[in-house]
Amino acid sequence: MIAIQNKWAEMSWFRRVLLILMLAEIVAFGIATAVTVGRWGLEYQGELLYPRREGDVTWYEGKVDGEDAAFSVASDGTVEYRWGEYAYGPYQVAEDPTAVPEEFQYSGTGVEIRQGDQVLFRGYRFADMLFDEGGEPFWGIRAYGHTSDGTIVGEGGQTISQEEYHAPSFSTLAWVVLEPELTHKGSVGLYLAVTFLALLNIVQILFPKVLFKLSLLGHIRSVDIDDAEPSSFYITMEHIEWVVLAGACLILYAMVLGSIT
Repeated sequence: MIAIQNKWAEMSWFRRVLLILMLAEIVAFGIATAVTVGRWGLEYQGELLYPRREGDVTWYEGKVDGEDAAFSVASDGTVEYRWGEYAYGPYQVAEDPTAVPEEFQYSGTGVEIRQGDQVLFRGYRFADMLFDEGGEPFWGIRAYGHTSDGTIVGEGGQTISQEEYHAPSFSTLAWVVLEPELTHKGSVGLYLAVTFLALLNIVQILFPKVLFKLSLLGHIRSVDIDDAEPSSFYITMEHIEWVVLAGACLILYAMVLGSIT
């Protein structure tokens, strides 16, 4: 304890503040990582929709493009989607082995998607892709572009409404009913990797003189090392390095915490 008090007393305010910031980063992002990796959700359009049960219906709720978004999936395969003020469905998604061509019966899951009495899609699902009953890929995704004023345009240059743009694809409907895999944000492994970098910076802040003398080994005679003193330029660059590493750790922690694993 006395050694710690002496070390603290000999440190400048700059080093003390920087040391506290580094320790705060490690603790704060450690807690945040523990929370995020334990909160599982459905990844959709780069966001996580978090599940909850309500009777025989599973809800996946969150925000997409800044608006409230939610899928509701009933045990009978009925699925609805809401984005902002727009509602899509209800759709009925069911497995149908007879929808798989004979030559592909062991290569996918037969799927039929209906809306009321209308059959929207009938075919099979394989490796997150849909194929029609003839075995041809079903390209339900269209290309969109955005103009400088935010207008959405289709392949033919026509204006696309927000309602049309955010409509769920058939592959999404099949996936959310038949195989909704959950994931989470953050990574314990990447957090530890960034923490290793943060600890290296803490060591530099705590023992700058020791590291300075170690850096001289092989450059001057060992008998002269104890008498060597860092120049003002060296000290300035050393301080810049500490601040840069502290900022880099902060950015990397934030990136790891916001990434979907």
